[in-house]
Amino acid sequence: MQNLRIFIEYDGTDFYGWQYQPNARTVQGEIENALEQLLNAKIRIIGAGRTDHGVHAICQVANFHTSSNLKLHQIKKGINSLTEDDVYIKDIDVVDNDFHSRYSAKTKIYHYYIVLEPSPLKLRYNWFVKHKLNVTKMKKVIPYILGEHDFKLFSANNGKDNTVCTIYNMNLTEDNSHIIIKIEGNRFLRKMVRGIVGFIHDVGRGRFSPGNVKEVFNSKIKDIYFAPSHGLCLVEVKY
Repeated sequence: MQNLRIFIEYDGTDFYGWQYQPNARTVQGEIENALEQLLNAKIRIIGAGRTDHGVHAICQVANFHTSSNLKLHQIKKGINSLTEDDVYIKDIDVVDNDFHSRYSAKTKIYHYYIVLEPSPLKLRYNWFVKHKLNVTKMKKVIPYILGEHDFKLFSANNGKDNTVCTIYNMNLTEDNSHIIIKIEGNRFLRKMVRGIVGFIHDVGRGRFSPGNVKEVFNSKIKDIYFAPSHGLCLVEVKY
């Protein structure tokens, strides 16, 4: 029995997220269906994280166990031949039996893309913001986000699970027509990155001030706006 790790790129537009759903098309479901056809066995893959409906990935990571005698390149080619063009296995390797894509991960890196001028070709992967944003104020939010905090109100978490996360690195870059927010943390709750980006956006348009982050952490501000899913991309999982 081998433990195989796969590196996956996907366009999340037409998927109802990563996690398997019996009556909806998901990334996990698409790959598991291909593996079942290829290996003639039920396979459950473990993803490094559960991206939401519409979220993209440059390098999602998953692993699964198999006793198949197929070579790695045959498995990679076979999965790619049985899936649609919006999901692609970039690489595959053998890992230790105790490797777990989710629990072995040290950090995850997400990028959020904002476009500031109309561009039909960019709308699938960027959030088009029509109004003017104060980027200087937006950058002042970052020091408040860094470190260990309870991100419950920045997420769609129902409060039953642990909602404390650590953000190690974060930056915001801009040019004349784009803003990119990069964030690296040990774990992310459901919609958490979108909640952080939505808050930063609201600082940029004057709804909040940077210091209001503390009031969100202290549950004094609860009406956080969540940025749309299509601007978000999982870029890297570090082990």
